[in-house]
Amino acid sequence: MSKASRFISFAFAASDLLVELDGQRRIAFAAGAAAAPGDDPRLQVGKPLDALLGRRGAWSVRRALNDLRPGQRLGPIEVLVPCGAGCLRQALVRGFQAPDIGPSVSLGISWESAAFEAPANTPELLTADAFLASTRSVLSDLGEPASVAFVELAGLAGAGTEAARQSVEAALREAAVDGQTAARLTNDRFAVLRADADDRSLIELVTAACTAGNLPVTPQVTEEALDASVAPPPMMRALRFALSTCIEKGLESTGNTFSDQLARTLKEAEQFGNMVRDRAFDLHYQPIVDLKTRAVHHHEVLSRFASNDTAWVIRMAEELDLIRAFDLAVMEKALRTLQKPGAGLVKLAINVSGASLTDDAYVDTLLRRTALKPDDRKRLMVEVTETAALEDFDAVGARLQRLRQAGIKLCIDDFGAGSASYEYLRRLPVDVVKLDGQLTRSVEDSRTRTMLTHLVELCRTLSVKVVAEQIETQPIADALAGLGVDLGQGWLFARAAPEPVTVIPEIGGPARRTGAVSDWA
Repeated sequence: MSKASRFISFAFAASDLLVELDGQRRIAFAAGAAAAPGDDPRLQVGKPLDALLGRRGAWSVRRALNDLRPGQRLGPIEVLVPCGAGCLRQALVRGFQAPDIGPSVSLGISWESAAFEAPANTPELLTADAFLASTRSVLSDLGEPASVAFVELAGLAGAGTEAARQSVEAALREAAVDGQTAARLTNDRFAVLRADADDRSLIELVTAACTAGNLPVTPQVTEEALDASVAPPPMMRALRFALSTCIEKGLESTGNTFSDQLARTLKEAEQFGNMVRDRAFDLHYQPIVDLKTRAVHHHEVLSRFASNDTAWVIRMAEELDLIRAFDLAVMEKALRTLQKPGAGLVKLAINVSGASLTDDAYVDTLLRRTALKPDDRKRLMVEVTETAALEDFDAVGARLQRLRQAGIKLCIDDFGAGSASYEYLRRLPVDVVKLDGQLTRSVEDSRTRTMLTHLVELCRTLSVKVVAEQIETQPIADALAGLGVDLGQGWLFARAAPEPVTVIPEIGGPARRTGAVSDWA
């Protein structure tokens, strides 16, 4: 027996299928027994490893290959390999990169079971959050360009479409770069992470799946390459924001494709960063008044942008983790307002996102900026928004306590909106809570009124003042005052203005308590 024949014999004694991958991880050689009897593995030469092992199996092997070095062995790696229609086969994959033939890699594949039917109950597609987490993980291991496709199938949520849905989900899972990173975002909207090298038409794959499920629907598909020049954190945040926008609005209703939305998000993130750097935004001031006397108690500092869509801009900043730099910029401009000539009686509440309290930077900066003017601290309140970002209550509580000890008051926004509100009140050093606007607008409802009565009584017991926002009518203001709510904010009293005002006119008459400004207490 020749040496070559002897080594081939040894190789097949250890494995059923021999494969060599070239430097681009494509099949350069294949010989032996394929997963399905009668298949010729030599026909897969020139194709990616997916052609032999399927998406999920090939992905597991490719991830391991990223760490393989000349002279090292690979595996064994357990994989499930597609084997004919609806069947799978268990396999073990081993490999070796000989120092003298690198970057080629030799693989030996052993079939560990006969073919069996794939489980009828296939796993659900990923959720949006799980999709983003999986995308982050896959991109870190992929080592090649990738794209995200957004798929919309109007009518897939109707009755009698379960077979079509399962068929579509199977097609999307198969189209994913790793056989897994595909998500069902809503009943008829999906996302899938694809390799740029995958030249199969996704719209054809999904259309065929709909046909197989007897659903005559033409899918909308838009695909966007993920820019490798953008660092992973901002790319993932932009992707999250783009996906959430498409989930809410779809493709047709916005006039934007998913690609447009992702590109727009990245561009607007850059523009927002430039705006914060240049302080190219304005502050307006909305008075909060004593509900009994209508005396101005303090002003909430509100941001205004050239786009006029303040809520959307702030939401984008929070989603893209740009809010911390913005919070610091707002603080800086608000402190300048306090120090203007004639502003000695002005007191301001500055919004700060919960995300800005996850480290010491915001608190350290505020205390440093006010160190030479300690009296300014007595005219400041920090109003915590986006409290969902608060996780480590002990650490956040300690940071807020530093502000409180320095004389700065503390407020929690949107109180009563979620189950965590009582936890905030219990564990954070709070001076003021601001009721969620939905509670304010529903005060005439008996159940809401009962709940507000208990909330106000609880706050009074803890010596915590209560602010009600979004007050637009006198009957609502009277009802809230009757429940013991201390302070009110809304268009009934005044809209936000470029400068703080100290005069709130009486409805239908002259100003009451002209120029009066009440103390924090």
